[in-house]
Amino acid sequence: MNGKIVIPVSIIITIVVVVFSLTQNEIFEEQVSEFKNPSEIEDMLDIIKNEKSENEKSENPFIPKEREWITSGPFKIDRSEYLLGEKIFVNVEGLNINEKGKIVFLRSINSTYYSSYHTMSFGGSNQQSNYYFTPDLSIPRGICNVDELIGNWKVIFQGTAYSDLKFKVTKEIIPGYEKRYEPIC
Repeated sequence: MNGKIVIPVSIIITIVVVVFSLTQNEIFEEQVSEFKNPSEIEDMLDIIKNEKSENEKSENPFIPKEREWITSGPFKIDRSEYLLGEKIFVNVEGLNINEKGKIVFLRSINSTYYSSYHTMSFGGSNQQSNYYFTPDLSIPRGICNVDELIGNWKVIFQGTAYSDLKFKVTKEIIPGYEKRYEPIC
């Protein structure tokens, strides 16, 4: 009786393994085929080279500033001043295992009032974490033009006693990002 059960079960297992193997091969071939067209890659590289060449030839070429790494305890941001379109990088390194909270980016509304723009959670279970975001116009946030992004910003660390960090967003826009910052409301 056991032989009658073992044989059909073995056949079913063999069929499942064969079907799974064939399916995986097809998926892998599809993924590889995405990268088989070298002309698309070459076209993208040509676009990048052209944009780089145009930037270098322009009267005022864009050259990113060196990173400064402003710190407050284990938290660091990479600059004190950002152009519109630049990513704000946050590095968290060396948190205690029990430290948890939120990193809150506040944009200035006026000289005394700030409004929350972006929030990121952090936890001490990660030895090192890197985050980034780009200040952008946003209809849901009611940020319709660049004037609402420009100015002094503050970073607070909820759930900790670490000091706030401050940075500034300038009215300059990274070349090529002008359309991204046209008024939207």
